[in-house]
Amino acid sequence: MVWREDMSQAYRRHSWPLKIVDRVFLLVFLFGGLLLTWYEGFLILPTYYSEVSFIVVVHVVVFVMLISHIYANMILLVLTDTSVRCRTHLPLVSQTWRFCQDCDAHVPARSHHCLNCNVCILRHDHHCWFTGCCIGYRNQRYFCVMLLYMFIMALYCNLFNYEFVCRLKGPLGFFNIISFAMPHVGWVLGYYDAYTFFVTTMSAIGFLLLLLFVWSLKNQAKQILYGQTQYEYKKKITCFDMGFKHNFNNVFGPHWFLVLIFPWIKSKLPGDGFVFQMKNT
Repeated sequence: MVWREDMSQAYRRHSWPLKIVDRVFLLVFLFGGLLLTWYEGFLILPTYYSEVSFIVVVHVVVFVMLISHIYANMILLVLTDTSVRCRTHLPLVSQTWRFCQDCDAHVPARSHHCLNCNVCILRHDHHCWFTGCCIGYRNQRYFCVMLLYMFIMALYCNLFNYEFVCRLKGPLGFFNIISFAMPHVGWVLGYYDAYTFFVTTMSAIGFLLLLLFVWSLKNQAKQILYGQTQYEYKKKITCFDMGFKHNFNNVFGPHWFLVLIFPWIKSKLPGDGFVFQMKNT
């Protein structure tokens, strides 16, 4: 197998994403966590509790645990090379492989070329805008766990902030709901000040993110259940569905229960990302 020389640095494991839009989203993701930490810990929490108590410590510990798991899985996701070139010794080209014009090489089945990463990804699922890299065979576990903790964090923050928001804006009536949909309108028209506008905007973003994480988790759960990638799910390709247990282990490995708690734990996947069992084999 011969790779074009100008493609040798297409997938850079320890650098910024190749596309500017990916870099912007990644920076928003990184600094968004810092903004959320300040918002929850230094703006909202003191309005509930005037002094440090046991319940305050519990809230802080839960928040730190959640955000630590999110960023730990995000870092491991980005640093894990899931491109076709991540293997030094490639298996022999089989009939299931196809030729990629962009990479000028044969690539295994279920791999796809990502225009943003400019390389073929093993068992390509999708390109993640939040992290600026692709989700493939070797890093899907980190994406799923990160997504799970982001959902828990979003749910936790929305519930925690509810009383604070109601104190500031009043009960959730029709006009309040409209203000969350268009927070800038009320500010421009002078219905509330900049502080209320900021809280309204943060609350609206928090609720939208919760919906996004629920939708993303649902999609990932369906794909894992049937052993599919995003492309295979859309095209209704089910030939790689070997049962839930096999499909689940093919993403999280045998130590899935530890993966949920310790991001850095090793959980060796049953395959190599090049060859997959099929129903008729």
